[in-house]
Amino acid sequence: MEEKPSFADQVKALLDEYDVERRLGEIADQADQLVRQGLAVAGEFAHEHREDVGRWFDRAADAVNGRTEGRHATTLDEVRGVLDRGVERIAEQRAGTTDAPDAPDTPDTPEPDVAPPSATDEADGPGPEER
Repeated sequence: MEEKPSFADQVKALLDEYDVERRLGEIADQADQLVRQGLAVAGEFAHEHREDVGRWFDRAADAVNGRTEGRHATTLDEVRGVLDRGVERIAEQRAGTTDAPDAPDTPDTPEPDVAPPSATDEADGPGPEER
């Protein structure tokens, strides 16, 4: 009686037969290319609209400061700084910049530290995640 191959051997034979490893590599390469293209498009958009983002945030901050009598102005200033750095990092991903994703030896910069809310901020009411 002939011994039947194990399930693992059967799966391996099918993977080899259908050249799954090569095909997955091709899919991974295509996905990588699409992600890079998406980053370039997002970077171009961020570069072109960074002033719009700043104006939008200024309007929102003015509205919040008006309703809270400026109690959260410091926090809003910190958020504005983080937002500006984030938009700048996205804008750097546009095609043709030296910091584009496919540029060699691009050092990763650590994420900026954001200070936790002070005790006075907590006394003003629940934060957005608690509402």
